[in-house]
Amino acid sequence: MTTRYVLRLQADPADDPGAVGERLLAMARAARAEEICVFLFGMEFNDGHDSLDGIRSWLDATRPWRTRLREAGVAVSLNPGHTVGHSDWGRSLKAGQTWQPMVDQHGTAAKAQVCPLDPGWRAYYAETLRLYAAEDVAAVWIEDDIRLHNHQPLDWGGCFCPLHLAAFTERTGVRTDRAGLVAACTAPGEPHAWRGLWLDFWDATQRELLASWREILGGRLGLMSSRTDSHAAEGRDWAAWLSLPALHRPHFWGYSDAGGDQLPCAALQLDMQRAVQPPGLVSLPEIECWPYGQWNKSFRQTAAQMSLAHVLGCDGLAISLYDFLGNHPDDEPRRAAFLAGWRDTFDWLAETFPTSLRTTGIGLPWSQDTGRTARTAAPGWRSLVVRHGDWAGLLGAAGHAVTARGGAAVNALAGEAAWACGDDELRDWLAGGLLLDAVAARILFERGYGPVIGLADASAGPCGFVREVCTDKEFALREGAMVSADVESYDAARMLHAVPLPAARTVSVMHDQRGRERGPGVVLYGNDLGGRVAVTAWPAHTPGRVLMNVQREAQLSAVLDWLSGGAHARVEGHPWLVPQALTDGTRWRLVVWNVSPDEAGEFTVRLPAGMPQPRAAVQVTARGERLELPVPAGGRVVPQRPLGQWEYVVLLG
Repeated sequence: MTTRYVLRLQADPADDPGAVGERLLAMARAARAEEICVFLFGMEFNDGHDSLDGIRSWLDATRPWRTRLREAGVAVSLNPGHTVGHSDWGRSLKAGQTWQPMVDQHGTAAKAQVCPLDPGWRAYYAETLRLYAAEDVAAVWIEDDIRLHNHQPLDWGGCFCPLHLAAFTERTGVRTDRAGLVAACTAPGEPHAWRGLWLDFWDATQRELLASWREILGGRLGLMSSRTDSHAAEGRDWAAWLSLPALHRPHFWGYSDAGGDQLPCAALQLDMQRAVQPPGLVSLPEIECWPYGQWNKSFRQTAAQMSLAHVLGCDGLAISLYDFLGNHPDDEPRRAAFLAGWRDTFDWLAETFPTSLRTTGIGLPWSQDTGRTARTAAPGWRSLVVRHGDWAGLLGAAGHAVTARGGAAVNALAGEAAWACGDDELRDWLAGGLLLDAVAARILFERGYGPVIGLADASAGPCGFVREVCTDKEFALREGAMVSADVESYDAARMLHAVPLPAARTVSVMHDQRGRERGPGVVLYGNDLGGRVAVTAWPAHTPGRVLMNVQREAQLSAVLDWLSGGAHARVEGHPWLVPQALTDGTRWRLVVWNVSPDEAGEFTVRLPAGMPQPRAAVQVTARGERLELPVPAGGRVVPQRPLGQWEYVVLLG
């Protein structure tokens, strides 16, 4: 197995096609790339929905050099710059484009973005796809603006236009206006019946549209997807959606340089998307860099993103390393040199991490139904976007392997996502090991699970908590160790004031500024189902950063080991060492990332239950070098060189 480089870029259609062909062919060979994905009227060349004659002109202008590339063995695919439109960005519909504009929940209409139900626009877009389908190309990508969220300047997105309201009535018999619909769907408390009906309607009509495009493009249809939590607020049925395209480009990492806490969250996002992809669907995770160049995202971090995609199993990489302005690739030859220099290592990763491997570790359950089940905290559609996997940052920072694949013996549940968990799966998790943050614990208590999570009472709101004092030396760095719970870091409204059952074990206590006890911090409980439950008084999610320190790491690690019996992979010895464990039942792989800016020397790994002693160990540097290491003895890993940020070690078992 090898990787596949798909370089996404745009050439100026006014340039000499012979010169463009030679430049792009030289770039592909220098970068060791198999395919170029050509943007048509993307971003800076996009003045709205182009006419059919305009599209024909683009195709005519690019055909000579696309033919030159194919004849030289470089595949070509097409990526039209829009479907309904990303955002207005100062554009408007052209003369004759009398289409229904997209309308947001407040009745604001877009200038250039269109309603996906408009029959005139549907006929127009189908004709554009027929033009693309007539070209000799490997794939035609549907831009991610087919989504309903994130359509500036609209609030959240659309579409709540008259066409949608009329079609909703026709399908369901429900008659309402836009304001009444939004008010009902986002009302506090138990979700209104209309919400599920509206999300079903949205999802079905969008999939019907995608299915019609599949009829035109056949096995060349490619689809980009955004975050799972955002798609949940538009009702996406992942299995139904991903049965339609032949290729999938999941988004999982930020467009610009980010801190080390990006990696565990990005890994979870891609693991969630990979978990719902059917066999046979070609996965080309998006390696997006915008704005382009090393001033925006370093090669070091870009390589980590590309490596992570292969660790989690993919068929290749959709790489946006070159700009969409038609600039000459040799303006910055370092880009091709970077890709070529890493190519052998990515081929090695593709062989070492086949798509049959599945992550293991502490389970971070998620559901595509969070938008349907969320209890709203404020009016408006944004309240239906519920974060998935809030524990990822903390568990990654503390050195614990996680999985989004399901079936874990120990799970960690956080935030309002707990509303989407079914009773059967909750009872399964409660019969194993379950970590609950403050918000999830309160929700489960409201749902009647107090007797099996160890709580006699649970309420949310300001509790006077400012610091947590560890009172049990078995679950602390030391007895008396303190962890901040200050109001600058934690939302007081999301804190939990719990009353434990008599049989529960309280291992830390929350204090106010004057040292007075205000309630339990972490509560442990062995329930009648044979399971173990840990409840925290604080939420797992803190906006903007992951709050980790040596005291919290020791406490959280002891709690997780109590829940799992030490069965999951864990790494110790340096801040921000993030492990990933994968297996297909025969082969095992354990990856340890350093995402701290500080170099890491030797560290200790605990193998997951079932993994044999590693037969080999390889260190991968930020230059793409692979350095053989001694097979770890007693879990002690000693890199050849100190492990820098975004570098990693792979243990093969």
